[in-house]
Order: sequence, then C-alpha cells, then structure tokens
Amino acid sequence: MIKTAAGIYLHYIDGYLKELGFNSELIFRNAGLTYPDYIQSGDRVSLQVIANLIEHVNTHTLKPDFVFQLGRRIPLMAHGNLGAAMLACKDLYTLLVLSEKFSELAFSSITLSVNDQGNNIAFKIFADTGFPILDIAITDAILGTTMENLQRLSGVDIQPLRVSIRHRKPKHHEFYNAILQCPIEFSAPDNLLIFSKKHMVLPLQTADKLGEEILVKKCREDLEEIEQSSPFITRITDIITTHLSASPSLLFVADTLQMSERTLRRRLAEENINYRDLMKNIRHKKAVYFLRHTQLRIEKIAWELGYKESANFRRAFKDATGKSPRDWRKIETTQEH
Repeated sequence: MIKTAAGIYLHYIDGYLKELGFNSELIFRNAGLTYPDYIQSGDRVSLQVIANLIEHVNTHTLKPDFVFQLGRRIPLMAHGNLGAAMLACKDLYTLLVLSEKFSELAFSSITLSVNDQGNNIAFKIFADTGFPILDIAITDAILGTTMENLQRLSGVDIQPLRVSIRHRKPKHHEFYNAILQCPIEFSAPDNLLIFSKKHMVLPLQTADKLGEEILVKKCREDLEEIEQSSPFITRITDIITTHLSASPSLLFVADTLQMSERTLRRRLAEENINYRDLMKNIRHKKAVYFLRHTQLRIEKIAWELGYKESANFRRAFKDATGKSPRDWRKIETTQEH
C-alpha cells in the first residue's frame, strides 16, 4: 500500500498560502497537482505527493515557520472521527493518549507516544515517512497544533517545561522560541514535549463522555479499514520500524498481527520473504537516515536500531557500504556542503 495521509491537509495548505498572499494555484501546479480539483473530500493522498508539495511551498514562500503555523490553524475537526473524539475527551492527558492510539488515521509512518515521568508527562513524536523534508514538516505541524489545541481546549496558557527536536537547528529558529516559550534542544535523540502533569489533568471545555465512547469506536473501525487494506509486507514493516529499538522478534510481530508464529512463518514463505533479511534492510535504511539527517552519536544510533552492542552496528554497516558509519557520515556531510 502507498503510505498516505488525510487529503484534507492539502486544503489547509491551500488556504494558508492564500491567507499569506501567495499564488497557491501556481505552487500546486508546479508540484504536479491539478488545481483546484487536487483531491476529493474524504480521500487520502500519498506521502510522496505531500512531500513534493511541501518542498515547493518552502521554495516559493521562503517562510521557515510555514508548517509550524499551519499546524496551529488546522482544527481538530479536520481530523475526522479522531478529531471529534479528541474534542470529547475528559482531559488533556486522555486527548494525547487518543492521538497516540490513532495517529495512523491522520498520517502513515508517524508514531506518537505518551509516557508518565512522575511529575511530568512526555509526549514523543516520531516521523519516518521516507521523506526527510516531510518528517521535519510533520514534526513542526504537530508541535504547532499540540500547543494551540492544549491551550484552546483547556482555556489555560499551557507551556511545556522543555522541548527536544531531532532535526538540526535552522538558521531562522526564532519562531520556535516565540511559540514554545521554554528551553529547546535541537539535534536531540527524540522529538519530545515535556509537560507538567498538573496541566495534563485539566478538563476539556468540550468534554462529552458518551460522545467520546461512540467516536472512539468509530476510530477503531476507521483504523481497521486502513490496516485491512495494507499489504501483508507493509504491515510487518511498519511494526518492525515502530519497535526497532527493541529488536522485535518474529513472535512479537505475530502477536501484534494476532496470528500464530507458525502462520506468520508460512505467510512469509509464501511471499518469499526472509525475516532476518527484512530486519537487516530496515535497520540499514534507518541507519542511513540517522547518519545523514541527524547528529546522533553512533552509540545512540546503534541503540535506536536495536543493536545491543554498537560494535555490531559498525560491523553490519561496513559490510553493507564498505565504510564505517563515522566515515560514511563524514563523506555525506562534506558532499552536502
């Protein structure tokens, strides 16, 4: 299955371009999209199309905070049943948990997680679309929409205690400080927003217990529909990628797919897929991404890829490329400049 996102996001990009006074039609046509009939309401669009559009938007607008501000303008209702369910939540924490469970409804290849850290709550954003420009855009959009909606729905001026962002610090980074108003770490291991737990228990002004139950059920149905339309190999790849740092076993993948390990082995054999080779290929793809687009230490990258020893990662990468991870990164960085 081609990885997709809700097509309605294209309409919000179009609207924000017009709001800023840019020639939206020109930008869309240059990105290969027919205008204005680029997407039908309710349809989904491939991530490649969105990545291409974001690249053209960046080139034409030269506005570094475009996607960040776009995220602030996209209302929760734009996310369909998921947005409606989030509006009906009892408190901010429940809202974040729902976004964790059903993020696939909005965008393929993003993982959101909510972790209790004692007095604080950590909200983690992980985008792995295969398009670095889109990964950054998604992260910025989620940062923007999270801050806007937490404050709007609670009626309280909530600010995170601190924020970590995986991509490198851009030249024009002032907008991050203006909106987030807290210490920000760039080139970090993870995209994280750390909130005080006392803020996360704030009730939503739109809470509706019965409505939440009904809408969460609809979200499950929507998610099942997307998952059932995904080819077998795509579903397995997504599971491995999401849990890569834990080096997921074949049994873990089988349990996640709600089938026996024996059945999974048979299905893989029918598809002529070797699980070990698949894991190896996914690890290598992720290694290339981390080395090229982040400043993570080699030891941290090895951990993210599920290697218990960084030496094993170095050996595997050199076997695949003929170069050590450090030397490969140095060559790529030199070529970029």
